[in-house]
Amino acid sequence: MIEFIENLLFQIGRLLHVPVFIGLLFMVFWIVWSMGAFTRECWNRKKKERVRIFLARHEPEIERILSNEEEAADIQITELVQGWEKRENAKLDNLRFLVKVAPSLGLVGTLIPMGQSLSTLSTGDMSAMASHMVTAFTATIIGLVCGIVAYLISLKREQWLSQEFLACEAIMERRLRASIRKQKGITHQETLSQQ
Repeated sequence: MIEFIENLLFQIGRLLHVPVFIGLLFMVFWIVWSMGAFTRECWNRKKKERVRIFLARHEPEIERILSNEEEAADIQITELVQGWEKRENAKLDNLRFLVKVAPSLGLVGTLIPMGQSLSTLSTGDMSAMASHMVTAFTATIIGLVCGIVAYLISLKREQWLSQEFLACEAIMERRLRASIRKQKGITHQETLSQQ
């Protein structure tokens, strides 16, 4: 009974060999694409595009909030900026996924060929064993490199986003204060004209 279960698990592991390596190949393409997107973002960041695009896209809503004489304008502005923060941070989830999954997939891609390597050792086929070991260690290297690159990209993007959110919040705070001063000035003039 134990031998049957062991053989069944070994066969399942062998069946996973191809999907795991396809997953690793997919992750290599994903990292290459992410590095290109990161390079483009680095270039655009020098132009301070992200904050400018956010402000331009939401200008009508910002003007509407600031022109209202409601007490909750600061809350509405904060909600608007925090919504943008949430959407931008959600874009990092793909990289965070890769940071966690790539090394794990690399480990699985290592263990499957090692099992095959050990089974060929029992038959004395040293060249097949060496071939399986090379495949095993290649999977580890690819998984670790993909995870490291994804981590470095996500770390830098998080730093950039934090700086951009702070810059946007400062801009919005200045605009809110200017709007409040303007409204108080109008209210003060109306009071003087009524007297």
